[in-house]
Amino acid sequence: MEHNLQAQFAEIDLLTGCWNLVSFTKGIQTNFGNEDLRPVTLIGLDVHQLRHINRDQGFEHGDQLLRWLGIVLRDEMGNIVYRIAGDAFVIVLVGGSMAADGRRARDLFERLNHQARQLSTEIPVVRMAVIHFPAGTSLNTALVWKNLNELMELLDEAESFKIFEAEPLGDNPAMIRAIELMAERILSLGYMLNVTFRLAYTDPVGNLPNMIATRRKLDLTLAEAVSKGQWFSLVLIDGDDLKRYNTISYAAGDKLISQIGSVLMAAMRPNDFVGRWRFGDEFVVILPQTHSRDAANLADGVRAAIEETSRAWMFPVTVSIGVVEYPVHGGTVDELVDRAEQALKGAKTAGKNRTVVAE
Repeated sequence: MEHNLQAQFAEIDLLTGCWNLVSFTKGIQTNFGNEDLRPVTLIGLDVHQLRHINRDQGFEHGDQLLRWLGIVLRDEMGNIVYRIAGDAFVIVLVGGSMAADGRRARDLFERLNHQARQLSTEIPVVRMAVIHFPAGTSLNTALVWKNLNELMELLDEAESFKIFEAEPLGDNPAMIRAIELMAERILSLGYMLNVTFRLAYTDPVGNLPNMIATRRKLDLTLAEAVSKGQWFSLVLIDGDDLKRYNTISYAAGDKLISQIGSVLMAAMRPNDFVGRWRFGDEFVVILPQTHSRDAANLADGVRAAIEETSRAWMFPVTVSIGVVEYPVHGGTVDELVDRAEQALKGAKTAGKNRTVVAE
């Protein structure tokens, strides 16, 4: 589920929502799951003159361009997009022919330029190299990086899209060893990032994403919904009168938070997100492409599950819930959270242990 912090943060680029360099390096080592060695096409692309954009229009504008690009790439190609450097991405296609993958890449290239014109961005917005590895090729770090680096260098503003057959590695032990060492260091960095992200983004009590991570997930969800014209629901959950657990001990209160978190995670669908909110007994649930009516039904099921499950705990507990939907109840994260808090307050005022959808 998306609650896995390693998948959610340590191997995902937080700006674009694409997989990052660590994930790409791991993918090479496992042949991207291509055990029977079907053909593989790598689509390498980089943003045209991103440094000039950052210099002339500011880093915020450059980040907006990268965020837009990440959303379009994932929308067009699916969950196979990696951001491997500041301005560079790779898309991995497995099992297709050189001709079919080339057509798909060309369609993507034209779509990006078409949308870039609407955004008044310089054309071509990216350079794109389509690199085809035939069936029977076992990918390795040196082979992949040699082709990406050398073939991307053959592109320029005049010829910004080109299809290549992958070149063999050749006999260059020093280069191969240097690339292998680079990959080892990337994977070592990935391990350190896993530890760092877990410490930075995990709430130690509930073992869920903390408020920082939850806010970041909300920002990414909203950006994607805006780009794709989609919707999502935000559910804010708060415990009712849970302070009596803390009167016994703070350890009892911490255990209660962990128990509630476990019930929430067990009730969620694969693409839903559960995180802590603030520092007390509040939780946030993000439900992609879910209208408020369906979100309220799911939330009320969670409320009932907590009420029933907690009968076996130290004390039975209940929760109150507020539900909002983007864009019905707001166009920004702050507006949605504010409306969800109002709905939650309405649930408390009406007697607690209930679910209220914002008006």
